[in-house]
Amino acid sequence: MTTHAEADQFDMASLETAMDQIDYQLQDIRKGHPVPRFYVEQIPVDIDDITDVEQRKKTFIKLVLPLILSTNEKILERRERLADLLKKKEQGERIGPSDRKWLDQMAVRYREDIADPERLMLKVDKVPVSLALAQAVEESGWGTSRFAREGNALFGQRVWSTGKGIVPEERAENETHEVKAFKSIADSITAYIHNLNSHAAYAEFREIRARHHSGVQAAYEDPPLIDTLHVYSEKGPEYVDNLRSLIEINQFDDFEDAILAPEQLAANRP
Repeated sequence: MTTHAEADQFDMASLETAMDQIDYQLQDIRKGHPVPRFYVEQIPVDIDDITDVEQRKKTFIKLVLPLILSTNEKILERRERLADLLKKKEQGERIGPSDRKWLDQMAVRYREDIADPERLMLKVDKVPVSLALAQAVEESGWGTSRFAREGNALFGQRVWSTGKGIVPEERAENETHEVKAFKSIADSITAYIHNLNSHAAYAEFREIRARHHSGVQAAYEDPPLIDTLHVYSEKGPEYVDNLRSLIEINQFDDFEDAILAPEQLAANRP
């Protein structure tokens, strides 16, 4: 079976054909099978033409899930390298020029001082798959929003530079924000996770996530991670309730421990 596939743009007919060719089935993923490395660049412009609601949901999940896992995979590789280098530093071992340069780049990327490695480690970490899926659904209407179809904008991230995004039709006259557009779905997911990992507004999210790493007891003592996302939307607590409902109704927790299939060279591309 081909486990790695890429394409710039699908319409829904060719997308379904490509998924069938690699036997990409969500029921298999829920049973613990690995997720195919099926990467699509753009949201199909005709995704909202799917009249069967359940089919549209499944299609959206299959589009987004591999890209969330791939982004988390890259971040965890970065985190592992960071942890190894910080351990060497604590033990007084010499860090070579290339590693030192990489550390400096990480500090700049995550807006942190390399002199405070614990703070940097807080920021270089994955985002729970269920949360990422729920926010993508909530912000994009299962990929059917104008922002998702025209700009691959799955998470409603705003930008205040004119011409850098898509102007909301309902924007008030005195407002200047746009919804940031992206070249690909992967870029949108990368930007979303980096936002949670670096912006000051999500400091509590990162601190609780870090404490969850330390053990079961610490996790029980903290509020649920999802509760910290009330700051993501003007809806506040209602937004968190919406995310919680999406996770429960669609059983997104089933994908929390999902892993990508091993890397293989694609025999052919869809």
